Amino acid sequence: MLRLSSAIPSQIRFLLQSFNEANADSVFKELCQFSEYGTEGSILVLQTCLGHLNLHGTDLKNPQLESVIASVFKYIMDKPNFSTVFSHSLRSTEISEKLLDYLSNVLQLSVPERIGIGLALSDSDNLETVMCGKNFCMAQIEEFCANPVPVNSAEQIQNIVMFLQRSNDLSKHVDSFMQLISLTDSKDLTQFVLTPVLPDELRETNYLRGMDFFHECRDNDFDDILVEMEKEMSMGDVMKELGYGCTVDALHCKEILSLFLPLTEITLSRILGTIACTYVGLEDHQNTFSTFGLALGCSTLSDSQSLSSWNVDVLVKTIKQLAPNTNWIRVIENLDYEGFYFPNEEAFSFFMSLYRYACQDSFPLHAICGSIWKNTEGQLSFLKYAVAAPPEVFTFAHSARQLPYVDAVHGHKLQLGHANHAWLSLDLLDVLCQLAERGHASSVQSLLDYPLKHCPEVLLLGMAHMNTAYNLIQCEVLFTVFPMIIKDTGGSSMILHLWHVNPNLVLRGFVDAHNLEPESMVRILDICQELKILSSVLEMIPSPSAIRLAVLASRKELVDLEKWLGNNLTTYKDFFFEECLKFLKEIQFGRSQDFSARPFHHSSALLNLYMEKISTILKVLKAHTGLITSTKLFEEMENLHSIIMESNPKLQNGEATESSTSDGYADDIETEANSYFHQMFSGQLTIEAMVQMLAQFKESSVKREHSIFECMIGNLFEEYRFFPKYPERQLRIAAVLFGSIIKHQLVTHLTLGIALRGVLDALRKPADSKMFVFGTKALEQFVDRLIEWPQYCNHILQISHLRTTHSELVAFIERALARISSGHLESDGVNNASAIHQQGPTQATSGNGEVIGSGIATTWAATIFSDPASTEK
Repeated sequence: MLRLSSAIPSQIRFLLQSFNEANADSVFKELCQFSEYGTEGSILVLQTCLGHLNLHGTDLKNPQLESVIASVFKYIMDKPNFSTVFSHSLRSTEISEKLLDYLSNVLQLSVPERIGIGLALSDSDNLETVMCGKNFCMAQIEEFCANPVPVNSAEQIQNIVMFLQRSNDLSKHVDSFMQLISLTDSKDLTQFVLTPVLPDELRETNYLRGMDFFHECRDNDFDDILVEMEKEMSMGDVMKELGYGCTVDALHCKEILSLFLPLTEITLSRILGTIACTYVGLEDHQNTFSTFGLALGCSTLSDSQSLSSWNVDVLVKTIKQLAPNTNWIRVIENLDYEGFYFPNEEAFSFFMSLYRYACQDSFPLHAICGSIWKNTEGQLSFLKYAVAAPPEVFTFAHSARQLPYVDAVHGHKLQLGHANHAWLSLDLLDVLCQLAERGHASSVQSLLDYPLKHCPEVLLLGMAHMNTAYNLIQCEVLFTVFPMIIKDTGGSSMILHLWHVNPNLVLRGFVDAHNLEPESMVRILDICQELKILSSVLEMIPSPSAIRLAVLASRKELVDLEKWLGNNLTTYKDFFFEECLKFLKEIQFGRSQDFSARPFHHSSALLNLYMEKISTILKVLKAHTGLITSTKLFEEMENLHSIIMESNPKLQNGEATESSTSDGYADDIETEANSYFHQMFSGQLTIEAMVQMLAQFKESSVKREHSIFECMIGNLFEEYRFFPKYPERQLRIAAVLFGSIIKHQLVTHLTLGIALRGVLDALRKPADSKMFVFGTKALEQFVDRLIEWPQYCNHILQISHLRTTHSELVAFIERALARISSGHLESDGVNNASAIHQQGPTQATSGNGEVIGSGIATTWAATIFSDPASTEK
């Protein structure tokens, strides 16, 4: 599947989590906008929205949010790729008729819409899903067919047919729907519906061909039309059956083709398509041809030898004789028929030589690039060989819409990629984007492999000049090419040209490049400064990226950070305030969900550049707290301020944080920190030795050793999201280490809260998952510290499957909580932990034997685990 920006899923979740009555309209519009990213964007939106509907029937309800999600669902339902989007959105969900009924009720779907979602599942590659969708449809049909008043049911069927016909995607399921109708027991209703109720435009199509009950309803004129259509469509098959002998000479070719007069453009399209696909390799059909000729009174084929291919000269001359007024452009325009397909490059070349022999005009590119064919596979087979053909075989040079100004961009020489000018055609790019949106992304991506390698900048320029909405192909090209341009020292001129053509594309490129490689923000700043577009970029780019860019720009005195932050806080209030808090957390704790860092290789140099301005951001936030309406944001800011001040004493005196050269993790520190992890995972270093070393580094007065400790802890937390991909042995090692740093009090304050939350989240995973194994293994290491956090214990006890798999652990926690509540924690309470884990830490106790929590750590743990959002699973 094509890649999207890694920030998009988190932005969608943020919109849903921050939903309230005041921002309902804006949330709806932004969700719809994300769905315009194409098939993958629509899948992400719908999958996340459905995840917030509690599809398995929990008690948590939010009618207003359900209403917005219903509107988004119906918006996506009108898209031409709805079937694909809906099926993929439910891929991780166990689909049942009960689930579809529940979903229909929550979304308040009408009967036609219920039928529509059932039919949409018939496109799934899972047979059980297909059957479930059809059974759901049948249940809906039987329900309204059971209506004692047939007219109401008939009108209902008409409404459903009209609804399906209006949909760009569901119209293809009209035939399937009518077949399901035919399976009902209500024959009178079926007879009644299929004659007077169907709209004229449907009766004039062949949707219901092949259905016995509908043949009785068609009038004689329509029968004649269908017979004529079948005659025209079968002409190519007759030629194929008779073989190359049809074109052995002008006399025989004329005798055969005369049987199918008049030779319309539709007929000739079928003939040309058939002979191109069978230009060689047909079996010897001489006997069939002779028998056919004798039966129809044609002259016999005497001593001539059978041909090994079609005689193009004879065929074209005969066609021109029998149909001198043939419009060859119309012939090409009618290639969109079922069965047309080029199996290889030779077949394509043969077809083009035949066209050039028949017509001297330029090939009508609009026939293959002007719109999406019904036979998309045939269209893709044509385009596949057309884009790679040499110019003497096929060219796009006469395309109606071509990429302008491509010879060079401010002295930057561009490679065209191919002499036939394929990738200069905006019509070609447009139709490829549409085909990708219709479910052919992988085929289109294979076509783009060549230009992405040989002329990536031309391809990107073409995408920038397109007037269509942002789509999968633009996303793929941008994601692949833009980071290369940013890194290129001469790429600024290209970016300037792109900026003048399509500034939104440049902004997306900046965001994707930053998400792919956070350090690129430094280079992005240099480019913006060089091109004098910094202020415009800061106004238009999403807030997370804008904050980072503004901070870096303020270090060079290009931006007045205090003024810029204040203006944005005044304009966007709570939203921007929260984005600033997120940024502060990421910098303070050295980790970001948006950074696509590799295991144990995240950069800290950039974090320390940001750290220099942390005091300024705090100062501005505190000065603008009167603008925010959320009490939660205010409390979060206060707590964060306390932690930052505690961990950075110099800020208390108003001093700026030192630069990365003094406080940051240098490359050699990163390298040494990572080497210890590799030694541990390879078995060269025991976990006990690792824990002892970390404890020593933490208390060390040597600044380097303390930096290594901080780097290793930060990297371990950053690596948490990759744990599900770990092999079993390495995962257990990571679990023991993770639990041991909690057990031996190597992490405190908020860092401790983050570690405890990580274990709790893992425990909530299914009992057969790798992360559940991680959580239980980590918990066993610090089980004898659980008495310090009663609320944390309560959250653990709420995990139902833990009682089944680890009953002894659950019993121990319950006994500990009972002793705490009675106020008589007995001295053997800690010793009983040996039943779960053999070794426990020494507890600090007060005079009456009660365990003393670790100050801020206990406060923060309570804050984290009391948040309702943290328990929502």
